[in-house]
Amino acid sequence: MKEDSNNPFFSIITCTKNSERFLKQNIDSVKSQTFKDYEHIFIDGYSKDRTVQIIRDYLSKSKSKVKLFQFPPLGISDAFNKGISKSRGKWIIFLNSDDYLNDSCVLEDVYNYLLGRPNVDVLYAKATFIKYGNSEVKRIIPHRDIYKKVYYWLLLITNYIPHQSVFTKRLVFEKYGYFDEELKSSMDYEMWLRLSKEKVNFSFFDRKIAFCVIRKDAMSQSGLAKLEHPKILDKYIKNKFLAFVLKLIYKINSLRNLI
Repeated sequence: MKEDSNNPFFSIITCTKNSERFLKQNIDSVKSQTFKDYEHIFIDGYSKDRTVQIIRDYLSKSKSKVKLFQFPPLGISDAFNKGISKSRGKWIIFLNSDDYLNDSCVLEDVYNYLLGRPNVDVLYAKATFIKYGNSEVKRIIPHRDIYKKVYYWLLLITNYIPHQSVFTKRLVFEKYGYFDEELKSSMDYEMWLRLSKEKVNFSFFDRKIAFCVIRKDAMSQSGLAKLEHPKILDKYIKNKFLAFVLKLIYKINSLRNLI
């Protein structure tokens, strides 16, 4: 496929803030892709370490593909939304600075999958979660056959769609809106609920897309999700008893480390 720097097929959005410890692996996983029609957008929250220098070194060698923007850090949702606004790709994936693509053929395989499925609006696949500092696999999500289809009612019970393995058509954001900036950790979960309720066409691709690094100092591990999840359920569930049951299920799953 011919590359188009003005309208690339993929936009990879990476949000950074003091990310020098793990950013190189993220960048290397993108640079190694066999499919080259992409742009890599960085939204940096005024990092004070070598993060910006690492990105600028990358940019100097790939000026047509790499773009760096800096904004005051107002949360991941805000950074994701700024990334969407600054990107030009037909399909968008959010790859955190400490996450990286599974192998060199990810973009090529996703492109070929989408090529034969023009009606797909959101593609989701598998993500491998590992602990920071070693390669121990903690879990792979989604991991059950029932999760290979998107059901609104099932998403109310559990979020089985890791955003690092999701490719979303740009038109979806334009039609249904960007991420909820009032949410600092669970904005992706709210987005999947919103889109599934609108019956947007999701498609499951049975392939590993990315490695997701679990860190104690990461926003996803800050405990915010446990506070935001009940608020999201209240937004979508008007039946108080049902909302209570779903919150109880979430609490049990969190205690069992299933979320």
